[in-house]
Amino acid sequence: MIKHGVRLLVVILLLAGCGHETPEEAKQKLEKMKVVQTPAALMASTKTEKSEKVAELLVNAGVDPNARQANGMTALMSAVFNDQEDVVKALLEKGADVKRGAAGFNALSLAVERGNKTMVKLLLAAGANPKARPGGGLSALEKAQQQGKTDMVELLQSQANDHGKSTP
Repeated sequence: MIKHGVRLLVVILLLAGCGHETPEEAKQKLEKMKVVQTPAALMASTKTEKSEKVAELLVNAGVDPNARQANGMTALMSAVFNDQEDVVKALLEKGADVKRGAAGFNALSLAVERGNKTMVKLLLAAGANPKARPGGGLSALEKAQQQGKTDMVELLQSQANDHGKSTP
């Protein structure tokens, strides 16, 4: 148990310097940590809180922000599902597509499902459509209505109305 705690502390200390690195700085940090710079590594790092800074480094190093798992889930969807706000911001800054979905979900519908209003606001600001039905699933607005999340419904409805105005 102590060894695990010490190892975790070392990882946390190594990652403490992570932020908005240049691509070259991010690559160097990843090399020192012996992390391969691949879409698969990005997907894996979006699954645990301990790897959140690794995911940010991978995105800053230039790994494809639209990486997908075999089941179609994107890095953005995974980061949203796992409440990794900083990773979501980094992915969006690097061009992650908020419209991509898999298995009846997209990043916005997952944020609603998880009840994460901050994530919903980030995705809406990035252009996510609250009425979009991913792969035949329910839209984020329909999910919020179905789950009785009144505050989310109001937020999504206001954005849906704005979204409708901007479309010819």
